[in-house]
Amino acid sequence: MNRIFHDYLDKFVIVYLDDILIFSRTVEEHVAHLDKVLSLLRQHKFKINGEKCEFGRTRILYLGHEISAERLKPDDAKVASIRDWPRPQSVTKMRSFLGMTGYYRTFDKNYSIVAAPLTDLTNLDTPWEWTDKCEAAFRHMKHALTHYAVLKLPDPDKPFVVTTDASQYGIGAVLAQQQGPKLRPVEYMSKKMSSHKLAKSTYEKELYAVYKALTHWRHYLLGRFFILTTDHQTLRWMRTQPVLSDALKRWIEVIEQYDFDPQYLKGEYNKVADALSRRPDFSGALITEFDLTDDVTRSLVEAYHEDQFMSEIIRRCKEHEYGRNTEIQNAKSH
Repeated sequence: MNRIFHDYLDKFVIVYLDDILIFSRTVEEHVAHLDKVLSLLRQHKFKINGEKCEFGRTRILYLGHEISAERLKPDDAKVASIRDWPRPQSVTKMRSFLGMTGYYRTFDKNYSIVAAPLTDLTNLDTPWEWTDKCEAAFRHMKHALTHYAVLKLPDPDKPFVVTTDASQYGIGAVLAQQQGPKLRPVEYMSKKMSSHKLAKSTYEKELYAVYKALTHWRHYLLGRFFILTTDHQTLRWMRTQPVLSDALKRWIEVIEQYDFDPQYLKGEYNKVADALSRRPDFSGALITEFDLTDDVTRSLVEAYHEDQFMSEIIRRCKEHEYGRNTEIQNAKSH
């Protein structure tokens, strides 16, 4: 199916196995899209079951979600299933519970952090022991996923706002957009900190949170301007570091690919709302915001040349540039 609808995927068609979802802005546009899809199916000798089809709907259930033009939320039947889920009595049953709740983790701001005591129970080297922390996590997850935040569908014509945070247990991030006078969440992301990352400084963990958020939402953010609300002290700290670890260099290299306006957020959301009025073609590059010292810049350059993959790219670029210069000189001489 993906091969057949390749030219239309994510433009007005979504395909999952043999389920086809067609979305449009207007009725007229929807009729045209439907005609293209049915024509392709007919062309490739596919038949549809009319009893399983729905046409012209403004709200649908799809892959466990209720989708409309304004919002995205879990299917009520799935929410009820989570609400009534009995306390797991074994690793197998715990994995089933985590599988169900994990599918809806985008609706829970701190899913990975809250679920940590339960995910630890599924480790092979961890004995099964239901503690007070496990009970609290189990109850909290059931409550959070049955009292969820309704997510806003992303609008490609509006800039995004990314808010990140790091704690001693993990990292969390929110992708949001302006809707009326308020910011509405588009998606939540969280990640439990591994043991070696827990030992890092607060600044490193905050930078890691930014790195993970940007890579997680790369398909939304790369190539477009957005607002990043985080602790500015992290960027200030970056400017004072004469030597960077290999991990920090990798994170900075990824972050530099994005075009955003970093803003210090200390519980005051009005600054974010004001920033949204800026032009979406704002071109403030991160490397300018960092204002890296010569030592840090030199360290990054050395890391590029030492990396096996990047050094090969640099070598080929130099060869290509040398070849172009030679051609230009030969042309001038003639």
